Amino acid sequence: MKPTITSTKSFDNCDLHVHDYGEENLYLIKAKGPIDRRQRAIVFKDILEINKTGNFFYILDNRGGYEIELSPADMTFLNALLYEGGIRYIRGAVVTLDVAYSLLVSLAKAKARAENFEVELVSTTMFADAEEFVTSKMLEMMKVRQD
Repeated sequence: MKPTITSTKSFDNCDLHVHDYGEENLYLIKAKGPIDRRQRAIVFKDILEINKTGNFFYILDNRGGYEIELSPADMTFLNALLYEGGIRYIRGAVVTLDVAYSLLVSLAKAKARAENFEVELVSTTMFADAEEFVTSKMLEMMKVRQD
C-alpha cells in the first residue's frame, strides 16, 4: 500500500511528516537539532490531535546525530501524555548512527510496558530498516482488523 503524505509541519529542531495509510498514520519525525522533552511533548500533542486510533506508528530520524535528551522521568511524562490521549499500542523506530542509543530504546520499551502499553521499539542505522519494521507492524495490525 502506497501512503499519502497528508501533512508536514515544522517545529523547533524537528519536522513532522504524516503518512496516511488509510486506517493508520505513520509519523516521521526528522530531527534538525537537539530534541528535549518539551519539544517532544509539543509534537506528540499535535499527533494526538490528528491520530484516528489508539495506535502510534512512528520513526524518529536522527541521522544528523543531534543530541536527543530523554531521561526516565521524561519517558514517564511522555508516556502519560500518550496514554491520556488514548494511545495503547506503539510501534516505533529510531534511526541513528549512535550505537549506544539502543540502550535508551531498551529502557523506553521497559518503561512503556510497565505503564500498560503494548510496545515494540527498535534502533537502527538504516532508514530503510526502520521503515520496513514500522510499516510491517502497521500492515499486520490492519490485516488483523480485516480478519
